[in-house]
Order: sequence, then structure tokens, then C-alpha cells
Amino acid sequence: MGKIKSAWEIALEKTEGIKIDKSKMKYQEDVEAARKAAGSYLMEDNADEKAFTGKIASLDPKAMKEGLLLTADANISLPETEDGNDERFRRVRFIIQQASGNNSDALALMDELIGFLKQYPLHRKDLVEKMKAQYQPVLDEKSAKLSKQYGQEIHLSFEQDKEFMEAASKNLERLEAQYQQTVRNAKSQLKEMIV
Repeated sequence: MGKIKSAWEIALEKTEGIKIDKSKMKYQEDVEAARKAAGSYLMEDNADEKAFTGKIASLDPKAMKEGLLLTADANISLPETEDGNDERFRRVRFIIQQASGNNSDALALMDELIGFLKQYPLHRKDLVEKMKAQYQPVLDEKSAKLSKQYGQEIHLSFEQDKEFMEAASKNLERLEAQYQQTVRNAKSQLKEMIV
């Protein structure tokens, strides 16, 4: 009759030949430390650049770059509003500056990207305003028909008109897709410059 092995014995047999690569573990720890330092720097109200650079100074340079790039990449996104993005963009640029070792090409690309991102809410607003101006006669006609039909004054808003909302949604999605593609391309270029 065969011996019945305990779960512990089976686990020991399976892990018998496994060796821990300490250098890989240290590298991953440094990547994570860089990500955390960059994340804290981005989120703190009164972020201190010297404290941030002090936290990443002793990390493996390659791991530090990887961690900072991961955090910067996650925070380079289309803004929803025109206001309140300047400080976030400035901090992401500083992270890119640290990751790139002050690479002038990477910083120039980052400056260009920030300018592009700042245009998005303005283009979005402009698109909606132009669509409203073009659609106003149609909305007025629909309001007049309804007023005549019900015998009282009816004013439709753009938000109440399904046809307008569908057209606006499609055009805004198209605009966002165009911007997203450009942002993805710029992020890839940044990564190539830094890594």
C-alpha cells in the first residue's frame, strides 16, 4: 500500500527546486518604491520636490525610470475641465524630468503634450457650441410644432432632444478618440526616449 502524503509534503516537493532571485525582487521593490513616491508627489497638496527626489535617489536607476514612467503614464490623460489641471501637468512633467534625467527632447515632447491636453476641453466645448448653433433652427421648428399641437408655448432644450444628443455623443466620441490616439502616440515616444 502506498504512503499518503500530506498537503505540506506535496507543497514542499513542488517548491523544492525554486530559488528566489534576490536581484529581481530588489528591482521590483525599487519599481514599486518609485511608483509610490511619484504617486504621493502627485497627490499631496503641498508636494515637496526635494522630498520626492530624495525618496527616489537611492533606487536602481532603471527601476526608478520604470516606476516613474508607469505613474506618469497613468496620469497623462484627457482633462474633463479647463481649470485645475496646471498643477497636475506641472507635477507629471517634473516626474518625466526625473525619469529622463532632464532629457531636453523628452521635456519638449512633454511640453507639447501638455499644450495639446489643455486644448481638449476647449475643443470639446467649441464643438458642442457649434453643434447647438447648427441645430437651433431644427429645435425651434420642433418646439413650434409641439406648441401648435398642444396649444401652449413649449420650449425644448438640447438635452431633451434625442436626435441632438445622439449626434453630439457621436461627435464627442470621435473627438475623444482622435485625442486619445495622439496621446497614446506621445506616450510611446516618451517611453522610447526615456528607456
